[in-house]
Amino acid sequence: MAKKLFQTASELLEGYGLNENRYKTRRVNLVGKPLPSGKVSLIKYGRNNGKRFRVSTGTVLECETNLNIKRANEEKVRLQRIQCDAENADLERTNVGFEPAPKSNAKFIDFLQALAEAEYERTKNKHSYYYNLKALSQHIIAYDNANVEFRDITVDWIVGFVEYLRNDAVNFNYQRTPKEDNRKSVHISQNSQCRLQRNLNFALNKAVKAKIISSNPMRGLDADDKVKPVSGTRNFLSKDEIRTLINTPYTHGRHDIKESFLFACYTGLRFSDLKAVAMKDFHRDENGIYLRIIMQKTKEPLKIYIPKVSMSLIPTRESDSIPIFNLPKNDHANRNLQKWLKDAGITDRNITFHSARHTAATLLLSNEIPIAVVSKQLGHLKISTTEIYAKIIDEAQKSAATKMDDLFM
Repeated sequence: MAKKLFQTASELLEGYGLNENRYKTRRVNLVGKPLPSGKVSLIKYGRNNGKRFRVSTGTVLECETNLNIKRANEEKVRLQRIQCDAENADLERTNVGFEPAPKSNAKFIDFLQALAEAEYERTKNKHSYYYNLKALSQHIIAYDNANVEFRDITVDWIVGFVEYLRNDAVNFNYQRTPKEDNRKSVHISQNSQCRLQRNLNFALNKAVKAKIISSNPMRGLDADDKVKPVSGTRNFLSKDEIRTLINTPYTHGRHDIKESFLFACYTGLRFSDLKAVAMKDFHRDENGIYLRIIMQKTKEPLKIYIPKVSMSLIPTRESDSIPIFNLPKNDHANRNLQKWLKDAGITDRNITFHSARHTAATLLLSNEIPIAVVSKQLGHLKISTTEIYAKIIDEAQKSAATKMDDLFM
């Protein structure tokens, strides 16, 4: 029998038992608050020492128009009820003179999912901690299992997990395609290992703050047990290679791979923004044509002036609201990009759509555009991020000088 979809706020409240008057004896309850949008915000409602309190969980239930939304709502309610049950038990123990019990038998993956959902509701951004915590969950399941509990996470467990990251962890993005022949076993980079380790530390600190565990076991690790970050390799194209690509036809499908990649080389846009930008985002003033968008990754505004050579790449679209480029998912786009690069004879390094962004940065800096201007063009929140590209140029110039020594000394 198909599950019933709750399509209104009142149906969500009734269907998930989120009405306040259902609870009479518990100290902490999960209740719902209807929002003007028709959605329902989940609230922790409780009483302690004669005082009542309400705390937003930061989680919102969507009106259910399909089973995917229903499954997501069910998981949100399940995770928040686990939290309410734990807090209710703590208040019960405190009110009879006992210390709150440690939650060492709580499932760590449930905690990570709740953290991820809270981060998404706070930022509405799936590219930051939400994505990172989801990735951490995947790797913990691959290393151990989905039922790992807090009491299992000891110093030895973490040392083993770090060893898994170093030796066995693969990039799950290359495993998502439904076609087995297209799946790749690509080991995650050292900086990805470091980021997952950092996110594990972040989650365990949150668990200490929530009184789920008494201390963070990562503090017991020696420096040698931890993955250390390395200076990232940012592959980019030279202006001569871009000219070669301009003159190389793209013959690998219907998507706008050539036009969008060159557009990104000229403007520095991320792939996620390339996929979303439409003609309605372009404007004109006395200085020329500029693009104004909210960046998909950071949710920050971006305004950049667009060179004429970029505008010539934009295909004609039926509506100003339709994305200007017809693009597949990132991994599919990068596979087709590799085929085109091979046609152009560029095969000596791994160039992806993100390399177009690196290309824009290095070309601008090498042509003496001030670093503050380049930082603004790329939408960097910190100028230190842009300074990485200046170091790359310095290293390339040093390499060129060394090559001259090799040739003539």
